[in-house]
Amino acid sequence: MTPRPPFSWFVRKFIWNSMSLLIFRFKKAKPIPLPPENPEPLRAVPLSQRIPGIEINNIRMADHIPPGETSKVMFYSFALRTWLSRVFPPVVTGLPEIADDINVAMDQALNRCYRALYPAPSLPAELGHAGSPEIGDLATSSPFACFLTRDGDGTYVWDFRDLDAHEVYGGLRPLGSRVFFAVDKAARKLKATRIECVLGDIDASDDRWNEAVRTALCAASTQVSMVNHFNWVHLACGGPFAIATRNNLGFHHPMCRLMWPHMFGTQNSNFLVTEGQMLPGGDFETVFSFTHAGMCNLFARSYDGYRASVMVPRLDWRDRGLEDGGFDAPVQDNLTQIFDVMLAHTTRYIEAYYPSDENLQRDEPVQAWLRALEATIPNGIGGVTGGEVTRSSIARLAAGFIFMAAVQHELLGSMMWNYQMWVDKIPVRIHTDGRRVSVDVFQRLLNANFNLNVDRAKLMVDFSYLALDDRGRAAFKMFLEDLRKLDKALSQQQTAFWRVLPSRLDANINA
Repeated sequence: MTPRPPFSWFVRKFIWNSMSLLIFRFKKAKPIPLPPENPEPLRAVPLSQRIPGIEINNIRMADHIPPGETSKVMFYSFALRTWLSRVFPPVVTGLPEIADDINVAMDQALNRCYRALYPAPSLPAELGHAGSPEIGDLATSSPFACFLTRDGDGTYVWDFRDLDAHEVYGGLRPLGSRVFFAVDKAARKLKATRIECVLGDIDASDDRWNEAVRTALCAASTQVSMVNHFNWVHLACGGPFAIATRNNLGFHHPMCRLMWPHMFGTQNSNFLVTEGQMLPGGDFETVFSFTHAGMCNLFARSYDGYRASVMVPRLDWRDRGLEDGGFDAPVQDNLTQIFDVMLAHTTRYIEAYYPSDENLQRDEPVQAWLRALEATIPNGIGGVTGGEVTRSSIARLAAGFIFMAAVQHELLGSMMWNYQMWVDKIPVRIHTDGRRVSVDVFQRLLNANFNLNVDRAKLMVDFSYLALDDRGRAAFKMFLEDLRKLDKALSQQQTAFWRVLPSRLDANINA
């Protein structure tokens, strides 16, 4: 029988749950305003300078939050959370583990106040198998589909070996691992055949297979939250994109109006959330396996590995060597459908303002914008533009930024609510002595994921009020119409918790 936590835990739980519920209840989306006419330029400074206590120098962040993008509700709520983390931390040592039955644990952590504000996590079909989940299904039909690659000898893999380069807490299992997949050509599916991890080189017939699967899924959960979502979407791409756009594309520039709804509020969100998640005692080091030093090292190393082509599904698929794989890829098909609508929008818009490639090439603010993006996004933007300045290449880049802010932020962030909370299937950390995750770690994981689903400005609204003239207004209205058509078509398909619907998407990454 699981020991009852001490009374002090229930006090701590009440305080932190109340904080999470208040943020969720009072954080309401506001209409995105017009861009400022004379914005003060932003400078990118090292993260260690912007937020003392996070000793990472290669990641850069805007030196201030622009006027008009601040939120008093967010500022004071996050300031209170940061202060509470120091004086009354939500995670302490020595608390008992969660109940053996995950449904009981979920009921104990997710009371009716939460359920009144947002639906409880649902179990995806890919996790519903008896025993361990079939990783082959998750490799193509879950947020973890972003990890599949084909290595040099043509083998399909998930490769998390780099996670062993970063310090984990004592008593927790190291996560460095690699999963090998084979193609079942008749079923057009992938099947996991072998896993390399701290437990050894284990195939599916080994009695340690289930533990190897848990190790790989713990690695996937950690990587998607810390690297693919926060480090890459927010810090490596979203932040530099917003800085470059604000600094180089003015109030009267058509490209500013095209990009504005997808970058507004980024600096406010990035600063406040980085404090809450990455300062000592923050979400990342108290929920996942890494110490604060290990977390900082992971962020610094993985930041430099970002590639812009992840914003364009077909380019990403090509770069991962997955073309002509002989297996169905539902997530890839879904993402490609949505990206195509975004690309049609940016193409229409850019062609409305630039009759030819030469017109675009003579636009100095656009050229300055591209130079800034090339200089500040890790590894530049050539993976998307091909080094060309043409209407098609810039339309692809602009669509990529919309896709990053709306789709990737949703798939790798908010949608983890239905995956990450099932810690019996996808552990958030693994104790070497076999203990389950403790009640306070589980509660903080729940609160963090819960608050990823706060109300934000939606993608499917009419942004034509941001347009300079009738050309822009027509393009924005057509975009909304195309999103509605796609949403209707996708809504008629069988429910799948990995499927991204336009109606679920936010316009930007603003918390």
